[in-house]
Amino acid sequence: MKNILFALLVLSGLAVNAQNNKYQFYLDLDKISSDLIQITLTTPDVREDKIIYNMPKIVPGTYKIYDFGQYVLDFEAFDKDGRPLSVTQLDKNRWEIDNAKAMAKISYWVEDTWDADVDELVFEPGGTNIEKGENIMLNNHGFFGYFDGMKYAKYEVNVTRPDNFYGSTGLTTIKTTGNVDQFTTDNYMDLVDAPIMYNVPDTTTFIVGGAEILISVYSKNNVATALELAEDIKKILELQKDYLGGTLPVDKYAFIIYLYAGASGSGGSGALEHSYSSFYYLPEMPAKQLSGFVVRVAAHEFFHIVTPLNIHSKEIGDFDFINPKMSKHLWMYEGVTEYFAGHVQVYGGMQTPEEYLGVIEGKLTGSSHYNDVLPFTEMSLGCLDEHENEYGNVYQKGALIGMCLDILLREQSNGDKGVKDMMAMLSKEYGKYKSFNDVDLFDKIAELSSAEIRTFFTKHVEGEVELPFKTVFNKVGITYKKDVIVKEIGLGGVMLSFNPETQRLFVADMSNINEFGKSLGYKTNDEIISVNGVKIDVGTVQKQLKDFKHNTKEGDKVEVLVARKEKGKVKEKKLKAKAILVEKHKDFVVEFNKDATENQLELRKSWLGQK
Repeated sequence: MKNILFALLVLSGLAVNAQNNKYQFYLDLDKISSDLIQITLTTPDVREDKIIYNMPKIVPGTYKIYDFGQYVLDFEAFDKDGRPLSVTQLDKNRWEIDNAKAMAKISYWVEDTWDADVDELVFEPGGTNIEKGENIMLNNHGFFGYFDGMKYAKYEVNVTRPDNFYGSTGLTTIKTTGNVDQFTTDNYMDLVDAPIMYNVPDTTTFIVGGAEILISVYSKNNVATALELAEDIKKILELQKDYLGGTLPVDKYAFIIYLYAGASGSGGSGALEHSYSSFYYLPEMPAKQLSGFVVRVAAHEFFHIVTPLNIHSKEIGDFDFINPKMSKHLWMYEGVTEYFAGHVQVYGGMQTPEEYLGVIEGKLTGSSHYNDVLPFTEMSLGCLDEHENEYGNVYQKGALIGMCLDILLREQSNGDKGVKDMMAMLSKEYGKYKSFNDVDLFDKIAELSSAEIRTFFTKHVEGEVELPFKTVFNKVGITYKKDVIVKEIGLGGVMLSFNPETQRLFVADMSNINEFGKSLGYKTNDEIISVNGVKIDVGTVQKQLKDFKHNTKEGDKVEVLVARKEKGKVKEKKLKAKAILVEKHKDFVVEFNKDATENQLELRKSWLGQK
């Protein structure tokens, strides 16, 4: 009986300790001053005399040092009686606290990153916004930190919000009492992986593949709504669901979309992926014009539910936010994800095979601007420092690695299994909570496929040998040519840009104008209204221009209606000329071979989803 009583007391003690081994953060969105917000933390139990509190130097998915601690001000620590403890700031991101065993509370203020006075602004999808009464973007790594050795303690974040605000997130562990939202996660990595956007809600939800999909939009001028953007996002998600086998490996996923008016602070726009959500920072424009871009970006970000969510190395699974160690497998994390984002559209019938070849040509051209003899694994390992300028190739050559691998795998399996099937097998082998050793992945893939695939990685991903495009394309009946002169009809060789006020494309640069452009008589700043009676829509302009090139022959009459400012007044003007075939150099040309064999056609059908 005594032993039982003692055991119960021990268990009771453990329960109390476990209960105190939790971070409890508090912030009040009504109490914001000059884009600053105060963070208070009821600290978990600490057993050390000294302990270090960390804000991230870098976070997963950004591949860039941002030093989020530089946005923290007035850092203080207190004991249970409110007496201050000695704090020493060690560097931009770390604070050492003395007499830490007595610590009960930490307090500090956070400045947002979007308009901070720093040398280089954080790319907005990975940053924070504090705009009282309008929008609060909680990318949690910019607000909350962790103590050394305590990343795996539980986190509780309590947000007091305005009555008319709503917090959009991919988290499902939410409890609301009055106007206080309480979010909980099992550890710091899960907290960082779950951004929350607060504003007057504009949201819609729907179900795809058993997952609840949330679309949340902030548009200060109400230019586009969640319901409008959801229409096209749902279409691509349905394709992705089928592509992944009919179900999705998540219960909930959130598309959090901030549409900015005016210019981007960092000079860029885009998105950052998370396991159960993605955050988008995009220019404010009508949904019809925005949806094409949103779909392209969303297709990429959503596929990250495959990797790194379910397939990742230890460098990702146990991420070091202060001294990060990079994985050598960016070809998979970003490259295969980018390949999926493009391939799903032709595989699911949203794009024609001919249109998809244009996508491949774009990747080939894009990749040619990077160092092709630099092993991709080496670039991955050095992407934060010596190979930082090569990182963009993950979306170019990385996708092409995925394409080559897909075709090779399908050839070896008589068209039955491709790279998406390989990723499914790896997901089953590992999953969210099991990391692989970085050095073992290529051997594991070879084990699941063949020795020939291991040789492909050795030569073309770990080695300096260029990807075997000619050989791989030939397997699916496609001709591959480099440095080709072609004749085609375009809009005259002028460079076009976008005017957000008029929602039109305009002639921004005429330095490369060709003979046809000169015949039309363009002037700088001419805004394109229509071509041959077809009104130019920014959202579908690429398809419109492709149709124009395909349907227009040399000598056909072409009429371009422009808006031109003359003597302070804007007038519509018709520019007319006969179409001229203009010679153009193309770095790469890939075309379907009309004389492809039956075997080549069968493999092509498998690859492009035409079976």
